[in-house]
Amino acid sequence: MRIVDRWIVRALAVGLLALLTACGAPPGIVRPNEPTRVTRIFTATTPVEWARYKSYNAELWTIDGTALNRILWLVNIRDKYHVFGLTKATKRRPDGPFYRKGMDAGEIEAVLRDGITGLGLANVKSTNLRPVKIGNFTAFRFDMSFDVGNGLHYLGNMTFFERREKLNLIWFSAPAEYYHARDAKNVDRMLADLQIRD
Repeated sequence: MRIVDRWIVRALAVGLLALLTACGAPPGIVRPNEPTRVTRIFTATTPVEWARYKSYNAELWTIDGTALNRILWLVNIRDKYHVFGLTKATKRRPDGPFYRKGMDAGEIEAVLRDGITGLGLANVKSTNLRPVKIGNFTAFRFDMSFDVGNGLHYLGNMTFFERREKLNLIWFSAPAEYYHARDAKNVDRMLADLQIRD
């Protein structure tokens, strides 16, 4: 099994993709320049076409395959749950990358970075945390980079905000060589026009 495939399987184990691929159905399509409802709370308009895998609280979008470009939309992460929504903090395991109501933006960034490291990725770095306005919401975005075991270096960004006392996030990543440079501007355009339901 290739290293990138093992990384995707690891992500499946964390639950990010398990529901998205379990049924084996072909992906839906997000058409360019058409407003698209995403995970019941976003409306996104993208300048390029994406393949779309949906589950109850998550969507995964890709153009060329998840090893080459992906956007993960994850919503309604509850208090004391893992930042990727799978497990809950317990008395026996109180520490870990768990979201907690009342965290400030820097704390959420650190917890997200720890959660990504927990996926088995190496050299996970986050920089340039900044507020961004999305409709009536103040969200935060940071740039990130990480490596996978076969030496591929990825770049991307994470946007997160709290809504109704729950954490919501959008994670874009692609290999630094070619794919990130090609896709990042289109993702930035889409995020700039994003709408969030109140």
